[in-house]
Formats: sequence, C-alpha cells, structure tokens
Amino acid sequence: MRRPVERDVGAIIDIVGDWDVARRLARVPHPYGHSDAVFFLDEVVPNEWVWAITRYGSDRLIGVVGLTPEGSTAELGYWLSPAWWGRGVMTEAAQVVIDYGSTALGLPFLTSGYFADNSASGRVLQKLGFIPIGSTKRSCLARGVDVASIDMRLDKPDHPLLARPFTAR
Repeated sequence: MRRPVERDVGAIIDIVGDWDVARRLARVPHPYGHSDAVFFLDEVVPNEWVWAITRYGSDRLIGVVGLTPEGSTAELGYWLSPAWWGRGVMTEAAQVVIDYGSTALGLPFLTSGYFADNSASGRVLQKLGFIPIGSTKRSCLARGVDVASIDMRLDKPDHPLLARPFTAR
C-alpha cells in the first residue's frame, strides 16, 4: 500500500468509472472522468488518510482504502477493482488502516457503512469486527438518489483479524 499519486489517474478512472463500483459509493459521480480523478488526488487525498492498494510485485493501483476524519474519530471507506472482489484483498488492506487509526492516530472508534444492497461490503466490515448500529438513507452521487444504508461502528480494535500481519495476494 502507498499514497495515491498522479500516475494512478488512469487506474482510478477505470475502476471508479465502472458503474458496478460507482453505484456502491456515496461520494463518487457517474460518469467518472479525468477531472474527477484529479479532484480526488488534489482535494481528498491531502485531507484524508488514503492509501492505494497495489499487488505485490506491481505498482498498479487496484483499489483505495482510507479514513475520513469525523470530529474525534474517522469513517473507513474503500473501493476495489471488480477483478479483485471476493479474494480477501479489501479485508486485509482495511486491517492495516484500522490498526493505523487505532495505534498511530489513537482514534477511540471508527465508523463505516454500506448501502443495504451491497452485502459483500457488509461482510467485509463484519469480518473486521464492525457491528451494525442503525440504518439510514445516504446520498449516492452516482445514482442521484438517497439509498438505504447500514451504519457500522468498530470500537478500539481487539478483533483477532487485526493481530495478523498484512499479506496481500
């Protein structure tokens, strides 16, 4: 994992421009173009804790995971290329970010959430130890409507998965 940079623009557009990815994210417009990727790199990356997910032996971005500051805590967010769905990549990458939030940043808890029609994301969060704390409607820029969402919370992590070393495949 590393910081997203300008050379990632093409990969970001390819991944987030995919409707199956964009429709699962709150803050991503669709269609997603070059100016959107530049905005992400210039405005989001410098103001949040954001990491590019890459494969061992390759520098190509295959996803992003990060923490968005929210007062005294942060919200975990992520997206991944559909080619890598179902392989445990996001669970492992998010483990590292959660550990960073807990140890380096000293955050007392994290929040996250997923659209109710994205059960795969819910499974990732559950594996990481997040628990549901409610439901709401959350804006989805790509869909242009509010979408049913499940709110999740992770108190100071002591989940067994967090003790394992990061071993991306």
